[in-house]
Amino acid sequence: MANEKIKYKGSEILQNLDQLIEKDYFHFELKGLTKSTRDIVNEVVQGILNRVGANPLTSFHLFSGLMEALLNAVKANTRFVIFQDELLTKLKAQGQTPEEEAEELLDIILETEPLRDAMQRYIVPDKIKKVVQKILTLSDKKRTKKHNLSEDERDFLTIVREKVKKYDLKISMKIEIRPTSVYIRIRNDSPIMGMDLNRIRKSRERHAELAKQGNSAEFFRPDFLDEKESAGFGIAMIDEGFYNLGLDPLECFDIQTSKKTTTVYLNYPLDALQKMEF
Repeated sequence: MANEKIKYKGSEILQNLDQLIEKDYFHFELKGLTKSTRDIVNEVVQGILNRVGANPLTSFHLFSGLMEALLNAVKANTRFVIFQDELLTKLKAQGQTPEEEAEELLDIILETEPLRDAMQRYIVPDKIKKVVQKILTLSDKKRTKKHNLSEDERDFLTIVREKVKKYDLKISMKIEIRPTSVYIRIRNDSPIMGMDLNRIRKSRERHAELAKQGNSAEFFRPDFLDEKESAGFGIAMIDEGFYNLGLDPLECFDIQTSKKTTTVYLNYPLDALQKMEF
């Protein structure tokens, strides 16, 4: 029964951590990235790195890259919920479109990449970005209890939670210990818009050019970093983690998108994780 799957929730993972770390395959399902979730993932990752004999210095680069990838997935799902809701509102507002027909038209648009990209321009990306940032900021304040939310702020978060629940977008993460690497796959239930994906790729290529010159950190200067939607700090930080490990992120880190999902692949060779000099 070595391949028997056992499902654990939350603190059950930590309670069974010693047993879990002996496995070569881990599958997580997440809806957000709370402090408790980050703590659980951290314990599992540190256990895996200890098991494969990784240099403790490497854990920072791997874990910070992993957190950036997960945070990007959370932002992407939240952004897509807002995008869908804004688009549906506009479709309903166009004359006499009944709600059922508007829902059907929304599905057609989301299934068709050129239409989806066109509608992103119609919705105004900056507006979506500001709403997502507001959601993340208020959620963080509520979680840390450093700020008492106003009634309007609480109502806003309640409405957002209802919308997120309606679309039921999830994030899955798989970690696999392979003979020569630690392999991580993160998938979220929202696509990357075509123009955003092109921007990400161009941004990563500029970062790679600087890395070849031995100046990858220069990429974080304001004149290099592209902070537009879906192509900013997070991706660059993941890439920089690979550069700090002496790895080429364009070979070890890939992003793929489809009609309904975005998948990130991270591959960390064991010899790079076990390296004792940086």
